[in-house]
Amino acid sequence: MSPKRITSGLLSLILLVLFGWTFVGGVDDLRIQVMLCIGVVLGTVYTIYGELPKWLIILSGGKIVADEDPSNISPRIYIPILMVAILIAIVALMLVIFEIW
Repeated sequence: MSPKRITSGLLSLILLVLFGWTFVGGVDDLRIQVMLCIGVVLGTVYTIYGELPKWLIILSGGKIVADEDPSNISPRIYIPILMVAILIAIVALMLVIFEIW
């Protein structure tokens, strides 16, 4: 399993936990929960198959491109940025939950 697929799986797991928190806690509305579910499904599909389905690429009108396209940003650039953004969101969430802020 490649590092991209492992990272995709971890990000999907984080989205699943966030969805569970919003669902059980009644924190957000249905739109946010649907977006989280879509993210979990897409991340899980990518983790299992190593690429997004061709029908999704066609449905997007080419805005989502295949991984083999050289114009994609390198995972070495966007994965650390995503991880830092997720860590900042987790820290902000914990500050709000424990009313430290």
